[in-house]
Amino acid sequence: MHFLSLAALPFLASAATAAPTCNRSHLNSTVGLYTVQEGDTMASVSNTVNRGICDIARLNRMADAMIPFLTGEQLLIPPETCTPDNSTCLLFPSKNDNYAECVSGGPHTYYTVKGDTIRTIALRLNITVDALSATAQGGVSDPDAPVQVNNELKVPQCSPSVCEVEPYQLIYGTYKDLADKFGSTVGQIMAFNPTYNHSDVARATPLNQSNTPSTTHTELQREGCVLIQRHVSIAFNDPWESSMYPPEE
Repeated sequence: MHFLSLAALPFLASAATAAPTCNRSHLNSTVGLYTVQEGDTMASVSNTVNRGICDIARLNRMADAMIPFLTGEQLLIPPETCTPDNSTCLLFPSKNDNYAECVSGGPHTYYTVKGDTIRTIALRLNITVDALSATAQGGVSDPDAPVQVNNELKVPQCSPSVCEVEPYQLIYGTYKDLADKFGSTVGQIMAFNPTYNHSDVARATPLNQSNTPSTTHTELQREGCVLIQRHVSIAFNDPWESSMYPPEE
């Protein structure tokens, strides 16, 4: 057992007192635009603009914050905050290796995006790498090798499994936020919306001209999932409206 010397207490107290504090009146409260440069990653953009990874991802309604950018695309940069978030929107491997062998309900296919590997897709679907490798067309020898973009992979589907799928109006957040809220997975939501990466709001292009969410419900063989349909159920909000941002704590 180790004990802290009483002689060290005055030093610790002074160090705590000297810790920098955040003055909110000095923060940049405006929303900006950033044009992606060649070689940019989410981490590098976050460092360049001094904003949290997840703050950027949620404002741009990203499917997954770690999907590589395309050179020239524009991102909304959120107001500066005292507590930048660099982790809560990200997917991390389970410490207990607690993964399923199949996906409840479906869908039974997943369309690959830039930067995908079998391992990253399995993590998004919350299934084992071996299970996904077994159903991927042609088999996979290296789960960490990049897979071809826009390739259709077969996903192992649990049987029987049933659920209801419905359109959802996404105003702020990421697919991980939706997955956590509705008991789905990032990969399942991505599989239902293969053409969606992140919002067009940075280009001021409405995704839903009517701003009215669809109320259509479709039954699919799936459990605990949410369907987001591009141009139908993802609403457009004025990026300059402060009401779309979560309150500063």
